[in-house]
Amino acid sequence: MAEQSSAGEYRFFLDLFIVHPTLVPDEITKILGMEPDITHCLGAPRRTPKGTPLSGTYANTRWRRSTEHVVEDPGFASELSRLIDALGPHKAFFSEVKANGGTASIIIKFMDGFLADELSSVMLARLVELDLSLGIECYAGLPQSRTAPPR
Repeated sequence: MAEQSSAGEYRFFLDLFIVHPTLVPDEITKILGMEPDITHCLGAPRRTPKGTPLSGTYANTRWRRSTEHVVEDPGFASELSRLIDALGPHKAFFSEVKANGGTASIIIKFMDGFLADELSSVMLARLVELDLSLGIECYAGLPQSRTAPPR
């Protein structure tokens, strides 16, 4: 699940991922006041993560910000709770994204090793209040070159 970085340290990522049929990445960045790690704009030519051209164009906009976390205890809920708190002021934006055919989600990415935690009903209710979905991505066992963020 999460790679153990060194004795007593565990690594995972929390991503904010927005997919929308008409917004452009710069609009999302401006509204949230956060810089993305990965963006694809509606109608732009498709490319691999290394920049190799693919056929076709992107059917929607994708905006993704990824934050690495290293913790001493193999739990992730406290960092997730902090992210939910930080996103609270953007509730109206996330609701608008959903109302206009898009999705907004927090994704927990586990790379290797062991992480375990419990998400309380209160925390899950906070996600629902923000119109955020919860995703989980596990890259355990993949070679390091395959663990790059998805395009």
